[in-house]
Amino acid sequence: MKTHITCRNEDFRRRCLEIFEKDFRAGAIQPLESVIDRAIAMQPRSHYLNYDQASRRLHAIERHGLENEVKEELARQMWSELRQQIDRVMELNPKKPFDKALSFVLNFCRPSRFYISRDTARRIIAENVSYSLIPSRNLKNRI
Repeated sequence: MKTHITCRNEDFRRRCLEIFEKDFRAGAIQPLESVIDRAIAMQPRSHYLNYDQASRRLHAIERHGLENEVKEELARQMWSELRQQIDRVMELNPKKPFDKALSFVLNFCRPSRFYISRDTARRIIAENVSYSLIPSRNLKNRI
């Protein structure tokens, strides 16, 4: 069975490949850092969190505060966005309790971006991409 991290990484790789292919078809091959930045800014298919992990972390954030519970800025942004989505669901349906709203968000809502660092992004695609700024005749052989 695939983990949430494995699924996230596959989704991110797919997004990078989409960018590579689109740029290649347009005849504009971009630097790898540009491709990574564009892929990170794309909307992933899921939050890639399981219910128990998200519930535990959000309750800890509620008790101790975001700054005390989450040290990295990118992770703070991710947990903050998730909480905002839950709050929005609960506003739209005031009778929906937190646990149902969390479940709904994890199953049907998407984050605005990939919450991964550039270093993580490079590691994810490094095993799949041999990248240069020299155009290749066959893009599939380079990826």
